[in-house]
Amino acid sequence: MATFYRIVGSHRAKSALDGEGAPKNGGRWNPQGIPVAYLTESRALAALEIIVHFGRDVVQASWSVIGADVPDEMIAEISPRKLPAGWGDMDSLSVSQKFGADWVRGGENLAILLPSAVIPEERIMLINVRHPDFPKVIVSQPQPFYFDRRLG
Repeated sequence: MATFYRIVGSHRAKSALDGEGAPKNGGRWNPQGIPVAYLTESRALAALEIIVHFGRDVVQASWSVIGADVPDEMIAEISPRKLPAGWGDMDSLSVSQKFGADWVRGGENLAILLPSAVIPEERIMLINVRHPDFPKVIVSQPQPFYFDRRLG
């Protein structure tokens, strides 16, 4: 069992893994309309991902961290060498979004480990929230998360 983390605005803590924000907005690994949940290997990477996407002013907001235990046998690990060229391109997400959409539509695995665009040597996890094994994910109670004020 592997534990991964997600930091969300405290007002969204109860629905942090519903995958509903991702299909509305799209993300690096999913186009609009494809519901997934993004998590990270550590709280620190989750914090960096928040700052990169929302800016340093986020330190003033109210945040919660959620842990999710995912059974190891339900996680696909993809070597960065097997990812399409351009997956980390900051100007165009089409390559990585197509990869993620194809993975979700294939329905083979509940979760997939992918490199973070922020720190490619670290990993994020994408969870297919509509996969039949999703109920096997054990989600912790949300806990308050505080950014160090020096980051703001």
